[in-house]
Amino acid sequence: MNVASWIDSHARFVPEKVAISCPGREYTYHNLALEVALVSGLLVSHLKIKPGDRIAYLGYNTPELVILLLACARTGAILLPLNWRLTPSEHRFILQDCLPSALFVDEAFTPQVGDNSKDYTTTKRYSYADNDDRFESVNRLLTEADPVEGSGSKAGYDSLLLLCYTSGTTGRPKGVPLTYGSLIASTNDWLDINGPLVLSESVDLHWLPNSHIFGWGALGLGNILGFTSYLTNPLEVLQLLPEIKPHLFMSVPGYFEKLFQLTISSSENEDEQLETLRKLIGGRITFLLSGGAGLKREVKEFFLKAGMWITEGYGLTECSPTLTMNRHNDYNFDSVGKPYPCVDIKLAKDGEILARGPVVFQGYYKDPEATKEVFTQDGWLRTGDVGQWLDGGFLKIIGRKKEIIVTSGGKNIPPENIELKFRDNPYIEHLVVYGDGKKYLVAAVTLSRSIVEQWAKENSVTFDSWEELCVSPTVEELVQESINLLNSELASFETIKYFRIIPENFTPLNGLLTSSLKLRRKKVYEYYKEELEALYCERPALLQEEG
Repeated sequence: MNVASWIDSHARFVPEKVAISCPGREYTYHNLALEVALVSGLLVSHLKIKPGDRIAYLGYNTPELVILLLACARTGAILLPLNWRLTPSEHRFILQDCLPSALFVDEAFTPQVGDNSKDYTTTKRYSYADNDDRFESVNRLLTEADPVEGSGSKAGYDSLLLLCYTSGTTGRPKGVPLTYGSLIASTNDWLDINGPLVLSESVDLHWLPNSHIFGWGALGLGNILGFTSYLTNPLEVLQLLPEIKPHLFMSVPGYFEKLFQLTISSSENEDEQLETLRKLIGGRITFLLSGGAGLKREVKEFFLKAGMWITEGYGLTECSPTLTMNRHNDYNFDSVGKPYPCVDIKLAKDGEILARGPVVFQGYYKDPEATKEVFTQDGWLRTGDVGQWLDGGFLKIIGRKKEIIVTSGGKNIPPENIELKFRDNPYIEHLVVYGDGKKYLVAAVTLSRSIVEQWAKENSVTFDSWEELCVSPTVEELVQESINLLNSELASFETIKYFRIIPENFTPLNGLLTSSLKLRRKKVYEYYKEELEALYCERPALLQEEG
């Protein structure tokens, strides 16, 4: 039951094997077990932590965060991992909402929370920095702590281990409490489906944020199976792939799509392209998983030609997190797979995906109204996603229920289906479709700056600033060509009639992406409403309106 016991077992049988690695540091399973015991002692002796108390962590993907989770499991505490991509105000909201007993802060983030103690006065604050008198030093306290050995807390299936806050695509973040039982149910089904593809000798290049359940799920596999997890960050992951040569790589679609783009632009010969892809990803891959959003079939088929099968699943934080997954010997690239063995799924009359099973959470933290809204009267979870059953029992995701655009002509259009087609375009970073209640669709477009600037130089396009380049007729023509090509593949009512290039990129810092890099559609609509609405008034002669 206790996840810390997995580390103790590996420490007994493979003590010198590397468990966690990152630049400048390595932890063998023996050393990791010692650190977990020591931090467990700190929680018990100094913090007087009791089962059910909440412990928050703000920082990057570090060994300290992994150790803290395992120590929470040993002592019965609940870990609240804060995403470092969030703004200070979002961090304060979450801390005020859950009021943890203690907050552990990575040295890089002490400025964000050091002067805000008045916002959460009951929370004790600890830092891994030794020179900040606003925090107690974790390193100093560890010298005084007595290790806590053994299995520790007798947590039951209904006991909480994680409190993850949703990324807030449809509003402010909500706390999702996850129990040992729901996490174990999800893990057991994952291992039944994928276990034969993942060996204990494997190396995993782990960049997924551990503030998200997708990240914890990937890292937890290393704890269970005893392989090596190399920790890195989103900025360095692609350049590390050929260096680390992982056997496992779990990611969001953007990285697979970037590898695909780098590969097909490297040569016109397909055999050479496939060899390039193998080199870019390290040459030792046995398992690839894409999650968080849909990955284009073209990308999956190309990887398969190179001998690398990418599986996709579907889920959400509230489901610990997985509901469906493709199997290596039973898959459909147009789908997100079949339901987990422990999960029941059905479609409502409007196509919304409903789910129930032991992986489903019991309700949002301190938010009975949101909990009531997310469940049907007979107990099915409303996922908010619209689905469709394919032959063979495979589930296909159509789009978000609340994001369906209904034109003035009564056409229902999932905007994500159109936007997905642009993910392989090297010049366009984001294209956001707009047009609810309108006669036709328009779009806001952001560009991949480095690629477009390089293209401009190669094509003798002069410019003094990025803003000037974005509004140049030559760049507008480049974007129009891409949209025209897409429009030829769409039904008339789905085509994009006009667009506006936005010089500013969408990021978590400006609130237009979530911390997990998902589009905050409503925020984009609000932020650029004037520009988007103007496309219906100015009648720019870029694309011909549907008659």
